[in-house]
Amino acid sequence: MIRIETRGAFVHATLDAPTTRNALTDAMVVGLGDACRLAESTPSVRALVIRGAGKTFCAGGDFSGFLSAMATAAPTDGIDPIATGNRRFGALLEQLRALRVATVAVVEGAAMGGGCGLAACCDIVLTTSDAKFAMPEVTLGLPPAQIAPFVAARIGERAALRLMLTGRRIDAAQALACGLVDDVAAVDALDARVNALFVQLGRAEPNALRATKAILQRQRTALLTETLDFASLAFAASLRSGTASEGLSAFAAKRAASWVTP
Repeated sequence: MIRIETRGAFVHATLDAPTTRNALTDAMVVGLGDACRLAESTPSVRALVIRGAGKTFCAGGDFSGFLSAMATAAPTDGIDPIATGNRRFGALLEQLRALRVATVAVVEGAAMGGGCGLAACCDIVLTTSDAKFAMPEVTLGLPPAQIAPFVAARIGERAALRLMLTGRRIDAAQALACGLVDDVAAVDALDARVNALFVQLGRAEPNALRATKAILQRQRTALLTETLDFASLAFAASLRSGTASEGLSAFAAKRAASWVTP
């Protein structure tokens, strides 16, 4: 199951199946999609935060679901339902990467397979110093199908291939070095590091934050000139909206802007 809570300017999505180390079931994929839509549709929200219960982020795919799928006969025509189910996870990763709010993965314990890909799709990944990361799919006779392009986009194709072709397990320091994570904290300091990030994100004006994400998302597929045209319109809209006036006034008066979260 997944728990979804809105706390101030943040939507928290917690993978909550500790007995399976938060393996990704179909229901979890649906729940994460719901969390994405909630964060996107709530104007005051700055970020979606994904975390795992039981001191484990996510063990990857749900093996029981795989065994059940293999027990069914392959279709004689049309698309294999196994492919359809796998692609639903990819659609979630697309949705997560396209969110206009910030996305934060808080990784404890292990992020394996699909869990590693889930973290890689987030803007900011915080982890404990004892965390482990791996994409062991090939050692199980499977390709890392839906996560492969997202991991490659984050750390580069060559680094992604080294990890995916070997199934190698890396620690938090190695994940930091290759760009898979952004910050490593001691186990007993993780919550403090997360809260400090919330304070930083809470200073961002919500529409400016969303516009910033939209500009960077546009540049993934558009020509540079088109991206800069889009960015200029976003800048003009922000300047004329009144928020910049408040921000500049707050800066001059050395006070917090009206949108800063407590």
